Amino acid sequence: MPEPMHPTAEQLILTVSGMLDGSRPHEILIDDVLAASGVSRSSVYHHFGDYQGLIEATLLRRFAVNVDADAKAMEQVVGDATSKEEYWMRLRKLSAATQTPQRASVRAERARILALASSNERFGKALSVEQDRLTDAMATAITHAQDKGWVKPELNARAIAV
Repeated sequence: MPEPMHPTAEQLILTVSGMLDGSRPHEILIDDVLAASGVSRSSVYHHFGDYQGLIEATLLRRFAVNVDADAKAMEQVVGDATSKEEYWMRLRKLSAATQTPQRASVRAERARILALASSNERFGKALSVEQDRLTDAMATAITHAQDKGWVKPELNARAIAV
């Protein structure tokens, strides 16, 4: 989970995040963010170094929220299942739920985030921390399933998670 931020930085991230629900990052102008948030331009530079830093921090936050939701869902599948058959049925349902048309915007945003990471070393390093956290959480859930005898124990849980 993301670390707590200064209230002004948090307000900026929340404002940009709300704007991202209807726009792509390159469509959001700093003047619009400042007007909507009521925060000064100097605060953007103080907390994020530059405007791109604010955009990156917001995208990273949105990715992190999804990481936490995915990890919770995987743990819930393992925790709620009472048999191997039920575990695999719940896992298939979870996988199918991630591919619904209603989640298309989430998948598209993740693709844009990955694309940004491939062309921006600073953002790529920050994103890799979140990706590792997601992989670790998935591996933990898989290990729990292995402990229950629902996944072959000789398989590497981290490799499966990746």
